[in-house]
Amino acid sequence: MWYQDLGLKYPIFQGAMSWIATPKLTAAVSNLGGLGILAAGGRTAPELRQMIRQTKKLTRNPFGVNVVLFESNAAALIRVICEEKVMAVTTGAGTPKQYIAQLQAAGIKIYPVVPTLKIAKKMLTLPIDGLIVEGMEAGGHIGTETLLTLLPQVTASTELPVIAAGGIYDSNSIAAVRCLGAQGVQAGTIFLATEECEVVPRYKKFIVAASNPGTTIKKSNAGLSARVLDLGENNQALSLRDAVVKGNVVTGAFMAGQVADRIKRIEPLHKVFERLL
Repeated sequence: MWYQDLGLKYPIFQGAMSWIATPKLTAAVSNLGGLGILAAGGRTAPELRQMIRQTKKLTRNPFGVNVVLFESNAAALIRVICEEKVMAVTTGAGTPKQYIAQLQAAGIKIYPVVPTLKIAKKMLTLPIDGLIVEGMEAGGHIGTETLLTLLPQVTASTELPVIAAGGIYDSNSIAAVRCLGAQGVQAGTIFLATEECEVVPRYKKFIVAASNPGTTIKKSNAGLSARVLDLGENNQALSLRDAVVKGNVVTGAFMAGQVADRIKRIEPLHKVFERLL
């Protein structure tokens, strides 16, 4: 199986949430048999190197790094990833074309995140290892298509592994996307609401308190659409870091997927894995 070739026990990726996917959470996911993924967003190259080395101390299992390609230091981040030889890279907000030879030379697998069929087809012209198809149910920066409509169009277009993201909560979620051709899943919000996640307690409390419709779509600082928890008109949702680090209910962008409506308690990570399996 493709995921066993990566050294994984399960085809479960942890979504790379900027400022949230720290070494502790990433290593915990990898230790349970999934692919923990560090978020390089907002980090300097030296900071990322330190995060990778810290993660290596916490797990002997494979893990990955996510790179937001429109960031000005993307090339420096890729260089660190190659030097540290992590297992896999997931990419978003741009094409990894200029970095593929560099990543492949370091033996790193490449999984672009795609929100549309058009972008998926562009990525499939490149020598990548798989695709992460993300529906608008997901938290953070999103496209305009639901996973239900987008996923089968992408899986019909490729034999590569396709990982489904957006709305993943339990084993029934996995069974549903497998029916549409997915060979794995990526989840973020359900891992955010765990004991191992290092966000401020207020963030987790807001997730548990969410009820349908618990999320809304707002424009981020970058001018992109982002799904965040609906905290009322006073919440400007400008900064994810303000939410993660400060718990600021005015400026903080408390990003979360629609699956937040189903989360009723903060659990240890292994309980979430049991639900997924």
